[in-house]
Amino acid sequence: MKVLCIGSSLYEITCTVKEAIKENEVIRLEDRIECGGGRAGNIAYLLGKWGVETYIASMLGADDNANKIKKEYEAIGIKTDYIETSYDKPTSQSLVIVNATTKNKTAFEIVSNSFLKKYAFGIEPDIIVADGNDFNATVAAFDKYPKAQSYLVVSRYNTEIIELCKYVKNIIFNKTTAELYTNLKIDFNDSSSLVNIYNKLKQKFNKAEIIITLGERGSVYSINNQVKIMPTIVTNIVDTNGAGDVYAGAFIYAMGRNFGLEKAIAYATIASSMSTTKMTSRMSIPSLTEVSTYYDNKFGAQNNPNTQSEQTPNQVQNQVQQQQVQPQMQNNDANMGVTNQANVNNNVGSNQNTNVN
Repeated sequence: MKVLCIGSSLYEITCTVKEAIKENEVIRLEDRIECGGGRAGNIAYLLGKWGVETYIASMLGADDNANKIKKEYEAIGIKTDYIETSYDKPTSQSLVIVNATTKNKTAFEIVSNSFLKKYAFGIEPDIIVADGNDFNATVAAFDKYPKAQSYLVVSRYNTEIIELCKYVKNIIFNKTTAELYTNLKIDFNDSSSLVNIYNKLKQKFNKAEIIITLGERGSVYSINNQVKIMPTIVTNIVDTNGAGDVYAGAFIYAMGRNFGLEKAIAYATIASSMSTTKMTSRMSIPSLTEVSTYYDNKFGAQNNPNTQSEQTPNQVQNQVQQQQVQPQMQNNDANMGVTNQANVNNNVGSNQNTNVN
């Protein structure tokens, strides 16, 4: 399996604070940790760490941060052939500040907006992953390799992302982007709101498999014409930064290995939940052994993805539900609860409100 990841690679600095950030004050940052980051970069890093032949296509500056990022990739076997160097703009950076008490994060990105120029991809990838950061390079790759499995991890709202959604076979939205692209709101006290949003996305991008991640609320997907929810795993949360990237990387890995949709979502859920127990988006990525061992312990060794045996969708969903408990939210949605529902029991395509306001 060969994977080409296109998009953002940046240099990430993560620090903690003991109190909420306030304007017009001097904030003391602690526990400085530095590593590579960026959505495409983090997904590539997970795939490389899990033993996949992975290529990263990003634009970096001609600076020390770029050298550190490249070395980090190469240390786990990621191919950097398609990293280009910009001599007029520096490598993008991100400062992530984690509140040590609430575990909420604030991120500041210094983005160079420097994009690939060559598109000289000399491999035949089985999978193409894009984060929407480099529109032209992504379209070039999709056009060049129409038979490749294609994934788009959506984190922004703009016309270019909408256009890319028409190309791909798999789209991962988060809660915020799902709401933006449908002009609807998720109400965790009303499960039909999830169905409405899922249906609206499915109608807009009907050629794609669609996943909506909800952070600590789990993720929404559809199988056998039913919209369903996979709950998260209760963990001792330290830092949620990058958990969505870990989810996407693990999901792509499992789908590329033909594990099946619900098994892939279970892998993604386990990996992303584990990642919240450590600092930074990249150093928190669990090993494949940790994730597969957890999966086997919960669902039985007979369901190891390396074997041919499979559970039915309901079996997987029910067992996940039995083993997982709704974690406490740390944002303004704290009193909402929906992830304890294994099945929303609404058909995709049913008579739901799908008009954009």
